[in-house]
Amino acid sequence: MTTESVIEILVPVAEDVPEELGLSASLSGLEGKVVGLLENRKYHADTFMSELERALLDDYGVKQVVYARKSTYSAPHPDAGLEALLAECDAVIHAIAD
Repeated sequence: MTTESVIEILVPVAEDVPEELGLSASLSGLEGKVVGLLENRKYHADTFMSELERALLDDYGVKQVVYARKSTYSAPHPDAGLEALLAECDAVIHAIAD
């Protein structure tokens, strides 16, 4: 009596191909610009972003800082939230911390 076994081999690579967007146009500077800060909610990220906001306003002449937080560090920020930041800001900084 012959019994057959089936061995399933899994290839541990992503099935999706990331979209390549390229680089955004460079800013001539930060003075007078609106900068978005997207925080990931990791430990000390808020402290880092608070200091970065102060530096942008006081040292680089940024007109306004728009602050946003992800719901959790492990999930992507909703598209609508990203679109709102992009529409309102000249540049967006996504920062993480631990």
